[in-house]
Amino acid sequence: MKGVTTMKRQILCRLRAAILATSLLALPTAGLAQQAPAQDDGVFVLGSILYSVLHIPLKLVTCVGSQAGAAVAYTATYGVPGNYDGGTNGKEIGEVARRSCMGAWIITPAQVKSDFGG
Repeated sequence: MKGVTTMKRQILCRLRAAILATSLLALPTAGLAQQAPAQDDGVFVLGSILYSVLHIPLKLVTCVGSQAGAAVAYTATYGVPGNYDGGTNGKEIGEVARRSCMGAWIITPAQVKSDFGG
């Protein structure tokens, strides 16, 4: 009887090894050799942070400065005929001031990658 229990143990051991090997090969990543994507996204995130730190104050100065300049220009040219179908220059001055504050204030990693990364 001793030989039969040893035989059962060997069969069970081999069966467990076969199940383990099959389950490992069935995993999607274990059976396939895949190349990992490039891990250079951290550089673009760092670039985004650095460029945003520089860009936000410059954008703020440009926005506030153009608003102040537009207010002075609007006051100085109040009632002067302009280019807008007999209107005044105020509409044109307002458009210039509005555009200086529009656009992205934060530079995203995707923007850095498209501009510098390729």
